Amino acid sequence: MSRVIAELIIDAQARDQASHPAVPPEIVGYARAFFETTRDSLRFLWRSGDQWLAVHLIRQPHDPDCIPGYPRPAGERVSLRVSEVEMPRGITVREVDVLTLLALGLTNAGIAERLGTSARTVSTQIERLLIKLDQRTRGGLAALAVDSGLLRLPIPGGVDGTPGIGIVELEGIVNDVPRTPTLPLRPAYPRKRPLTVGALVPTGAAAADGIEVHHGAMLAVEEINATGGIAGRRVELVTADIDLFDSRSVERGVTRLFDREVDAITTSYASAECSSVIDMVADYGKPFLHTATFAEQVRQTESDPARYGAIFQTCASETFYGVGLIRLLTELEHAGIWAPRSRRMVSIEAATSSTRVTNEHFLATAEKAKWSLAELIRVPVPTTDWSRVAQRLTELDPEVIMVTHFLDQEVAEFQREFVATGLSSLVYCVYGPSIPRFHDAVGGAADGIIWSTTTGTYDDVLGRRFRNQYAARFGREPGWSQAGAAYDQVNLLAAAWSATATPNTADVVRHLRRWPHRGVNGVYYFGDTNHSTLSYPDLTPDASMAQAHMIYQIQSGAHHALGPEPFGSCSRFRLPSWCMSA
Repeated sequence: MSRVIAELIIDAQARDQASHPAVPPEIVGYARAFFETTRDSLRFLWRSGDQWLAVHLIRQPHDPDCIPGYPRPAGERVSLRVSEVEMPRGITVREVDVLTLLALGLTNAGIAERLGTSARTVSTQIERLLIKLDQRTRGGLAALAVDSGLLRLPIPGGVDGTPGIGIVELEGIVNDVPRTPTLPLRPAYPRKRPLTVGALVPTGAAAADGIEVHHGAMLAVEEINATGGIAGRRVELVTADIDLFDSRSVERGVTRLFDREVDAITTSYASAECSSVIDMVADYGKPFLHTATFAEQVRQTESDPARYGAIFQTCASETFYGVGLIRLLTELEHAGIWAPRSRRMVSIEAATSSTRVTNEHFLATAEKAKWSLAELIRVPVPTTDWSRVAQRLTELDPEVIMVTHFLDQEVAEFQREFVATGLSSLVYCVYGPSIPRFHDAVGGAADGIIWSTTTGTYDDVLGRRFRNQYAARFGREPGWSQAGAAYDQVNLLAAAWSATATPNTADVVRHLRRWPHRGVNGVYYFGDTNHSTLSYPDLTPDASMAQAHMIYQIQSGAHHALGPEPFGSCSRFRLPSWCMSA
């Protein structure tokens, strides 16, 4: 029978150590001395009054790199676990003494001398132990004692002249016994290997996105390692740079991660622009978390769960962007905050297979709200002649312009050309303005832009803490989408690895499906069959089980949430400056 009475963390550099009223201070002293040993773990018995305590010391290495602004102890820690136990098969206190000394290799006479008894008595005690523990030889008893942790401290008779097994090494340190440095005689058994996260990082035209992806994942990994890793394992981040618009580049990046044998892969929208990635990672068989925002690939993965079961889109799909716009316009009208001059809108979409926001669902929703689509303008990726687009907008004179192009610099160029037209249209974008570089490029011309994302960082306690940590680590605040999404992806994996104590894909997937995870970008829940998260309020009215479809407006350089309630309010809406001057 065993009952845990305490688990303490002993910090190598702390002045005031943890304590517990049921743990004798001598045991804490052994834990501190354990830092000076060459061992990763050690077990021993301690007699406290008439009760045996089983003590387990486990070394917990820490990441040596400190994260600025993230307070934590540097160096190593030791986990001290103490339980009340009963000796098996009626072993007496004196028999534990004998077992301990027997494990040190002492003869009957040597044991008797230390215990102040006779060799005959020791022989009788060993005979009893052979029967109780079902062993045939003294060597078997000694091996069993070491293997089962049936060794006590302090060592009866002290440590003079005894060999250097674990408890002797520890006892010698506690008692300042002079030691001659020697190499450990133990073979170098492998330690727990690190858990590796492979991240596909966009470069080129999407380099600003890549910075957010890389830094968000890096911060998550550093924070996990700063608190001891996962079950004693460090987490390592392995990155592969990719050009999203070059399928060979993307495939080479994926292959590099395969070659590193990563335990999982995270990314933004690499698979949206290179569809072969989905089958590549399915063949690899490890978890793949992405934010492609691509309904067609979600349907593909859900159609064959046996093949694509470890692939998860950690956000809702692009089909909800248009619906979110109509919802916002309706709220603004009903609240009397904004009155449209006409009910014409224009949609500008990137000419990619993954950008299909102006779909039948959107058109039906818009028609129901009495909005009409004047024109759908599809523009090439990655570069567009925005002056021609602006000229066409001047001819159409829409009340609302929906821009679903996702590259921040292209959206910035659009905005500069649009403002120059003098039109008074509301501008609604998806995702692009979330990137800090967008505001750097546009400056004051960005004020008034409305934009949305299906994976946005909440402006709450968790979100603000993340943003502060990110700024302290990287020198500027993150955007409001991809950095938090990448941070959450790593923490989703870490939660699954920690709960299952294994990187086994089936176990990790089972955990990801069963347990909701609250991240800085909302709640991630996949359930039994979904391969993307739920969107609030688009797919569920329950905000506690979904990611909010966040809608923001840029005002004086800051991003203010307009919805959905309770994460934002349309009352924060301000008429853009270009509308007032038109």
